[in-house]
Amino acid sequence: MSNAATAEGARTEVRDFYAVLGAEPSASAAELRAAFRDAVLRHHPDRTESSELATRRTSILNRAWTELRDPLRRLHYDHALDAGTAMTMEWPLEPGETPSAPPRRRMGRLEPLPPSPWHQPQWRSVAGFRVPAETWLAGPAAQHDWIVTHHIEGEDWRQHGERYWLRYAVEYYRERARIDDWLGALERLVELDESFDTLVGARLRQSYVANRDYLRGAAFLRRIAERYATGSSQRRWILVELRALLAEFRDAHVRRGRIEERAENAELLLNYLEALGIEAQFADVRAAILAHRRAGHVGRATELLERIASEPVIEAGRWFSLVQLFTEAGQLDRASDLLAAIARGEHPEALDRLRVGGEPSRRIAAARERLGRARLRAMRRAAKPAARRRRAG
Repeated sequence: MSNAATAEGARTEVRDFYAVLGAEPSASAAELRAAFRDAVLRHHPDRTESSELATRRTSILNRAWTELRDPLRRLHYDHALDAGTAMTMEWPLEPGETPSAPPRRRMGRLEPLPPSPWHQPQWRSVAGFRVPAETWLAGPAAQHDWIVTHHIEGEDWRQHGERYWLRYAVEYYRERARIDDWLGALERLVELDESFDTLVGARLRQSYVANRDYLRGAAFLRRIAERYATGSSQRRWILVELRALLAEFRDAHVRRGRIEERAENAELLLNYLEALGIEAQFADVRAAILAHRRAGHVGRATELLERIASEPVIEAGRWFSLVQLFTEAGQLDRASDLLAAIARGEHPEALDRLRVGGEPSRRIAAARERLGRARLRAMRRAAKPAARRRRAG
């Protein structure tokens, strides 16, 4: 270290921040703090003959500690120390004090560290899988082919518990239209990873609809809903998805298809809702009534109609739905009486524009038009047997 003399004749030497504190650059944060405390106590004005010298030394100690106590600032200082450009300070010496050794430059390890058993340069990580380095350098397409060949093909998703593997396998099965494996891997992924983001990202409802596996999906979603507390936003989201899935089943198999199968599917839907503990919606019962009427099951259709007509009307728009349902079920007089009661104001909520979501007068006019067409069709059906009898006579 170089020595210098101040204007007052005091001798100094150049020290780096570690030398000021009396610590090694390799010291831990706790060791560095302990060195600073010892130095402050050792150079305190109360313990030295020259209070002026002690005050100067204490000031320098505080500056060095301020720099090294912050981890980020210490890291920058260490880099500068390695490069030989670190900041230094003039440390005042006592009369007769011998200067210390020349300034230190922090040196790296002379001996290289032994190779880590985990460091394997011949492998790289892609989507959680190890792929050869040369395959990794070949690009994403080569990486994908290698993963499929060595980790996906020929393996059963039922034997895997790694989520990264299942995520990759889901796409593999979907691209190859392996429906059972696709849905099975999706369900297993959701079961293993209980995060709500994974459930939403799995797009289960769309997958079940694409494969017309509605009831399987409804049962699985109902089971997943049990994870969450009643009334929670997550559970409400799952129940909305479940409802939408069953609505897809209703539209595909109760409102469409062969007449005989529609009635069977309508009963299946109602029974399935009851088994899941979910109340059947107005649209579900309405579709079942129409399916049974078309199949000639008048008794069952009437039973369902009375069941839905006896329920209290909570939504204002339900009054118009009932009029339409009576009309479709052939109970025209009942539909006409209910429509007249609405027009007279006996159900005032049905005349509230905000509650019915539109202009009530237009809905009344549309209901009358449907009712008129239904009466005309009924008259034509009744006239056909009479005409046949006249022709036969």
